[in-house]
Amino acid sequence: MQPVKTILCPTDFSPCSDAAIGLAVELAKELGASIHLVHIFQLPFYVGWEDGPATVAATGEFLDELRQRSGEKLEEAAERCRQAGVQVTTEQADGVPHARVLELGDKADMIVMGTHGRTGLPRLVLGSVAERIVRLAKCPVLTVPSADEAEA
Repeated sequence: MQPVKTILCPTDFSPCSDAAIGLAVELAKELGASIHLVHIFQLPFYVGWEDGPATVAATGEFLDELRQRSGEKLEEAAERCRQAGVQVTTEQADGVPHARVLELGDKADMIVMGTHGRTGLPRLVLGSVAERIVRLAKCPVLTVPSADEAEA
């Protein structure tokens, strides 16, 4: 395995993504690696609220506000990485999440990401971004389960 110098860490700002960022920071510190945090938008926007998923119509004003808010959240996460002494870059991207992560993963040595652990109908309808990335990535992928999945 090649040395890990760049860790790609996609985030949807959920608790399991936050846990993945924390683990990516620890790995980066141990390995002397940098982290590339990315948040991906897909039209129509899928928003994962705590009480369930929702799809919303995207107006120009809504998109601008969403990009600004997610940029702020991305910067907050990046600042946590910097405070831990880890070099970090950020990116917001449009596209199909698993496809964009795989594309960005071609430039990374490892991907660290959260997984929601959905089952049943939600998994059938929404699919599993993490599962597709694990199957198709050219670099190692470390998934961090949601607290609910870890307790099951």
